[in-house]
Amino acid sequence: MGIQIKIIAALLFIAGATLWFFLPKEQKAWYESLPDCPCNNPDKNGIKLQDGWAKDIGNLKEFHKGATECFRSYPAIKTPAGKSGQQCCYNTEGKLISCGSGAGTPDKVSSCKGEDNNGVMTVRYSTLIGHYLKDVLPFKKAGSTSNAWKKYNREWVPAKGKNCN
Repeated sequence: MGIQIKIIAALLFIAGATLWFFLPKEQKAWYESLPDCPCNNPDKNGIKLQDGWAKDIGNLKEFHKGATECFRSYPAIKTPAGKSGQQCCYNTEGKLISCGSGAGTPDKVSSCKGEDNNGVMTVRYSTLIGHYLKDVLPFKKAGSTSNAWKKYNREWVPAKGKNCN
């Protein structure tokens, strides 16, 4: 049975990669209507509930190496790419990372539904496949994890924040 699961997983990966390759490419301006990132960690001075930012539960070491903490915006916003959302990542001082491997990137398909009582994101399960195909898979296909962000960030441009120093 274990080998069957591995085969199914491999087939799903191949199908997803093939589908992503043939999906129409959106205009690069798809992320322009998303909220800009706060210059400082939204929870730096304590958790603020219902502020439109939820603590990310994703794998920072794989996707945002160098970030200490990331947040995702909610609710999702309709863009040409789908129901999209912003992701913002911060360093140990709580300052926005706006470039490089640790920077947060917008999501064409938001996986964030909101936040729980601890300010941690709740997952929008109905969009996980779309998020994987339109956001995660392109990152994985961009190359090794140490350099993938360089190619990925050309279309998934990190937010700079407003008047951040």
